[in-house]
Amino acid sequence: MKAEISSEIQLAHLLHNMGIPAEAVLVLLDGNLVPETAIAKKGQEAEILFYKHVPPLLSPQEPSGHWKNAKPSVHCTHKSQSPSKTGGKKGASPACPSVPVIYLPYAKEHLCKKHFCGLFEKRVKRTIRNYSMLNAGEKVGIALSGGKDSFALLHALNAVRKSLPFELTALTIDEGIPGYRDAAIENASRRCRELDIEQHVFSFKEEYGTTISEIGKKGKENLCSYCGVLRRKILNIKARELGIGKIATGHNLDDVAQTAFLNLIRNEPLRFARFNEPISSSDKFVQRIRPLREIREKEVAAYALLNGHSYNSGCCCPNARNALRWSVRHSLNSLEDSYPGTKSKVASSFNSLQKIVRDSLRGKSGELLFCKECGEPSSTELCMACRMLGGL
Repeated sequence: MKAEISSEIQLAHLLHNMGIPAEAVLVLLDGNLVPETAIAKKGQEAEILFYKHVPPLLSPQEPSGHWKNAKPSVHCTHKSQSPSKTGGKKGASPACPSVPVIYLPYAKEHLCKKHFCGLFEKRVKRTIRNYSMLNAGEKVGIALSGGKDSFALLHALNAVRKSLPFELTALTIDEGIPGYRDAAIENASRRCRELDIEQHVFSFKEEYGTTISEIGKKGKENLCSYCGVLRRKILNIKARELGIGKIATGHNLDDVAQTAFLNLIRNEPLRFARFNEPISSSDKFVQRIRPLREIREKEVAAYALLNGHSYNSGCCCPNARNALRWSVRHSLNSLEDSYPGTKSKVASSFNSLQKIVRDSLRGKSGELLFCKECGEPSSTELCMACRMLGGL
């Protein structure tokens, strides 16, 4: 969405006048990513980039308290810690003179590309360390769809490898969604070539004899459920065959907060309990890790854009709008827009409750079985993927 500025206005006010939560978009002025605190001048062109699904537009409104008080900054406000000239102690160096590209409301900080990307990668490293996700020398597979999340994860993990050497392989699944997946796969493959990362591409058509589009034509609803279950099965099997020890996925802070809400809405304690790790273990399960789980989706989108990700091919699957997650996502974005830090608090509560629920279900989750049709781990005699395929 593009808009020509008719009179000087702060971008945050422009967005709220249009009924768009700032949390749901990135904004470019004359082609450059800028913070929502920036002042747009008359005659400039603002591009409002919906990095995910276009949200339900709200009624025009006054910006909330924190946006009213958010002042623009022409310089990056990052202050690095550097040794003092006296005594060698660390002290804050002067703020960076570079132009900011993003504003972090919860920290009240404007950051330039260099310091934002550096902070992003530092937080990925911290998450990997805090959750004991990776060890030096491991073979890691990244679930690379070509979307912004996996694109950002690919870049961040490639950067992390400089200080924590490990083998990185990309696994891409073609679900068969015309006009959406083809372009994303091409973007993913091109970036893997540029970064010299091995990539393996698998398809629903080759593995299952059908595609998501064909399943939809048979009248099946909630295609996101079919897509998720069938994609996860291929990832697990192919990673195991390739000798991959862990699969890294692009789930971000928003995904964690949304999952918390969805599990409460649907009353699914087992899903709640096994989010961080499976309740039952098996050599056939390849461990999943989520290095972006503590970073807002908006920041993931900005990091991807700054590292060359293109949103021209479309930002979201055409089937996802029908999912309950779509409504939960936009409710959380509105809350975060008014009360910065909401998503982090929801995710933190989720982690605390997850431990409680997990302990309460210990020994009650049932025996781990193996699907009589395909031999993969399952909680029932027939795994969900085989049940779905059998019902087509």
